[in-house]
Amino acid sequence: MEASETSSAPRDTDGSAVGGAAVVDGDARPPASAHTPATGGPQAHPSPPGSGLGSRSAWILVVCCVAQFMVILDLSIVNVALPSIQSSLNFSSADLQWVVDAYAIAFAGFLMLGGRAADRLGQRRVFVAALVLFSLTSLVGGLSTTSEMLVIARGVQGFSCAFMAASSLAIITSSFPPGPQLHRAIGLWAAMNGAGGAAGVLFGGIITETLSWRWVLLINPPIGLVTALIAYAVVVDRRRDVAGRNFDVAGAVTLTVGQMVLVYGVVQAGLRSWHAGQALIPILVGLALLGLFNLIETRWASDPLIPFKDLTKPLNVANGIVLLFSAALFPMWFLSSLYLQQVLGLSPLHAGLCFLPMALTIMFVARSAGKLVSRFGVRAVLGGGLTMMAFGMLLFTKIAASGSPILYVVLPGILTAAGIGMSIVPSTIAATQGAREGQAGLASGLVNTSRQVGGGLGLAVLITLATSVTSHLIGQGHGVPQALTDGFRLGYFIGAGLCAAAALVTFALVPKVGAAARGPITKRIPIAIGVTGVVAAFVLVAFVFGGSHGAPIGAYTTDNTYSYVTEPGLRPPLIRADIKTASSKLAPGYILMTNFYDLSHPPISGQSGPLILDNNLQPVWFKPVPVQSVAGNLSLQVYNGKPVLAWWQGVVTNTGATEQGEYVIVDQHYRTIATLKATDGWVLTLHEIVIRGHDAWVTANKNIPMNLSRYGGAYNGALIDSAVQEYDLTTGELVRSWDALDHIPLSDSRATLPTNGFPWDAYHVNAIDLPGDGSFVVSMRDTWAVYKVNIATGKIEWTLGGPHSSFKIGPGADFQWQHDVVTYPGRPLITMFDDHCCQITGGGTYVSPTGPSRGLVLKLDQNAHTAKLAGQYSHGSKFDSDYMGSLEPLDNGNELVGWGSSPFITEYSASGDMLLDARLPGSDITYRAEVEPWVGLPLYPPAAAARRKDGKTTVYTSWNGATEVASWKVLSGAGGHTIATAPKSAFETAIPVGQSYNTFTVQALDAHGKVIGTSRQFTVGG
Repeated sequence: MEASETSSAPRDTDGSAVGGAAVVDGDARPPASAHTPATGGPQAHPSPPGSGLGSRSAWILVVCCVAQFMVILDLSIVNVALPSIQSSLNFSSADLQWVVDAYAIAFAGFLMLGGRAADRLGQRRVFVAALVLFSLTSLVGGLSTTSEMLVIARGVQGFSCAFMAASSLAIITSSFPPGPQLHRAIGLWAAMNGAGGAAGVLFGGIITETLSWRWVLLINPPIGLVTALIAYAVVVDRRRDVAGRNFDVAGAVTLTVGQMVLVYGVVQAGLRSWHAGQALIPILVGLALLGLFNLIETRWASDPLIPFKDLTKPLNVANGIVLLFSAALFPMWFLSSLYLQQVLGLSPLHAGLCFLPMALTIMFVARSAGKLVSRFGVRAVLGGGLTMMAFGMLLFTKIAASGSPILYVVLPGILTAAGIGMSIVPSTIAATQGAREGQAGLASGLVNTSRQVGGGLGLAVLITLATSVTSHLIGQGHGVPQALTDGFRLGYFIGAGLCAAAALVTFALVPKVGAAARGPITKRIPIAIGVTGVVAAFVLVAFVFGGSHGAPIGAYTTDNTYSYVTEPGLRPPLIRADIKTASSKLAPGYILMTNFYDLSHPPISGQSGPLILDNNLQPVWFKPVPVQSVAGNLSLQVYNGKPVLAWWQGVVTNTGATEQGEYVIVDQHYRTIATLKATDGWVLTLHEIVIRGHDAWVTANKNIPMNLSRYGGAYNGALIDSAVQEYDLTTGELVRSWDALDHIPLSDSRATLPTNGFPWDAYHVNAIDLPGDGSFVVSMRDTWAVYKVNIATGKIEWTLGGPHSSFKIGPGADFQWQHDVVTYPGRPLITMFDDHCCQITGGGTYVSPTGPSRGLVLKLDQNAHTAKLAGQYSHGSKFDSDYMGSLEPLDNGNELVGWGSSPFITEYSASGDMLLDARLPGSDITYRAEVEPWVGLPLYPPAAAARRKDGKTTVYTSWNGATEVASWKVLSGAGGHTIATAPKSAFETAIPVGQSYNTFTVQALDAHGKVIGTSRQFTVGG
């Protein structure tokens, strides 16, 4: 057969054709210089005039690469947007995963049919139709008004993408002549597979955070339609001559349905377990249908959809290799994304940026991979790439529960990405050149199917195993970050093994094809040296800089903090007023707060610890906690009839999980009189402590393994159980525990379910109130509800909010994600901080709020069962707090609002006028703010120091926590005559003195001039 009589005839690297079936090119005119035989078939691989960007071949490559990029992009781009989609279209957690699964199942199911359709119906016809359908379904999906509408659109979108992927590769193998030009074209096309996967995470984060989840889909129609128009103009409509032949309907149906049912079963296995009926039955049915398809093709079909007898050994080997390394590649992206967000706490956008170097590496290496194949042969390049992937995966196993994303993900990711670029290209070349003539679409469908089936199986198996390890460790009491890390590490080890197995198969079974591959081994030494050198360099860097861990949770900067001469170890935050303070109208008392870190933007400014401020926002008392922990929820309590301060300190990870926690109670002298820790595997959270007599009521969490498949999570998942607990402060014994899991169905939760081992925070108990009538009132953020519970029986007496509210909620009275719920005995009022925000999407990003955050006052009518709006205190219609917050009615009628994750504390008058608006520095926050009367009487002496500069001496003095100091007196020596006096001006007061003195003592005086404290003797220090 002459070259001019062929169309999609893939060739070996030496240029020899591998088959001979007649094909027909519709709507194509051969160049004038080409010999046109009597059969009318055009030249197989025409060389269009011009070699620049404007040439037909360049445009063909552009449209095929754009199409493949969108195919892979849409597999992953919606993952970031899932919480926003759930909130917008009211998806249940169980149904939400279908936004991803509908696409993946349809895509995998129709890949083979798409390839054969391109062969039989014409490459241009199928490709353009698929692009148009993809654009239309993306438009429908982006404009969806119901969950059902979106899922159907995503399924049809996956169907169209199967035809796009199969036909785009077939077009490339048919449009470029064998050899270097074809290899480069396949290299660019294959690079889109890696680049699309990385870009999906990046673009999903950017679009969701800056625009809306709808634009994740709405960006597709204009790109798809423009690509379709260009493709129609430049692509030749090649198809096989099928005159007199019957289409294999039975084969098409059994293959497509079998693949879809099998993939559905694999997806369900990852969620419900491999032995669950919902997974096992579809898997068996899918395998049976594929077995029937095999019988149809080999025995009964006159013109089989897949002619198994004609499939060459090189084609089978290449697809086996693609299946193996795809089973590692797909989970690598997924595991790395989860690690960055769930362990290191990065936002989806920042996690996506970590993948950007990988995407660029894939594109850079893939561009050169075709040239390498032409020079060294398929086997050497593919084997080298798979070796790099295997070592890259091994470097991923060095991840730790804290540390640098650059060291733990980006560096091994670049090595792995280089291996991907060197593997995807030669494996695709091997698969397409191993096909017979006229089977370009078949080869394209096979290699894409191998890639998707391998990736799907790898995801299901590796994520299942990683989740099982994580859940097991959580059940044994291990911390969540470490448990997740150990699970992910197992996945990387298995991925490395799969890549190594693919490399062994490559070196053992891939034939030496072409002059380059069959030459002396010395010609392939350079690529071996290059691969070895690159791997060694990355391994060296990983081991030299490995083992580093992130900064401790309480790490702080000194920007916007106070520094004191007398207390150099104290660095409280500098809190300023945003408006002119109406001091005369403020409620009497001190502001109680804690300096806490923004989970998404560490470090904090100043140390973390309980902090008391006066009305001038000057520190009165500050107690920094160790940098290995943070403090929260400072409150005034009464313990055994005496006023005390209580605060929580412990470890809250950047994902909001409480790993450790204890409450510290100090008396008016700041002596620790009690420390409370949880028992029986529970961990005390910072949300609430209420002391009555010698008992303390607290909030507590416990991570437990649980089958969450019925709710849409993993069958081997984990749950954050929440409880209200009562402890005896004198003995530390647990008196009672009310477990939310025993009383409230998990289906009431509004929190998105993780599909791996990350614990589901379904309840999030965050407030307790004791009305004194034999009940307690508890708030649960993630059910949007408040419950009144009978202490004796544990039964719920009424529910406010949520799906089973006992009260009809009036206009403007609805609340979401609330905190700090308080009732008032004898009055029908209930107050809370209504965050009205937000479902977390990962790493400090949240679904857009549905209303402004506010302090909320409701009036409950127990007889009419209504809840009406009685008052609200807002910081503006666009102001929202992602988490935390408090509202406190003050004795003079004012209201104090602590804005939680927004760095403000505001006091309002009874009429709603803003009297004080205090702003914390940087991203510092406080869980709760209160104004309370407090008398601090420290037993330690005042601190004092003297400094001399430019011939002038200044005495500095302070007394941390002393509330009764009105003025200071400076004495000479150890108690000599008075040198100077000065009113207390701030936490630390500077007092100028004569330069003739070198030794001093300072006395603290109360408002009546009485000495209440005396410092130690000190001398001039500089």
